[in-house]
Amino acid sequence: MLIEQVPFWNWTHLAALVGRHSRKPWTKFINADNQHLAVPEAIDFVDKLLRYDHQERPTAKEAMAHPYFYPVRNAESRRNRGQ
Repeated sequence: MLIEQVPFWNWTHLAALVGRHSRKPWTKFINADNQHLAVPEAIDFVDKLLRYDHQERPTAKEAMAHPYFYPVRNAESRRNRGQ
């Protein structure tokens, strides 16, 4: 451990700390420098991956089927058809 003190006394303490932060919309994090990266599919993909409840998060297979990856799958399909 890097510090001599345990960062959380117990799960109740951890939950209290986590509970203090409200969920902010992703649009709050988009600015002029990163706007070109903030396509709706990317925002939706990240939103789904970063769910607190693990049961709400997609599996790896579900994540790879997300519309964010359609361009990759389409390019791969075209490449395979050309062989």
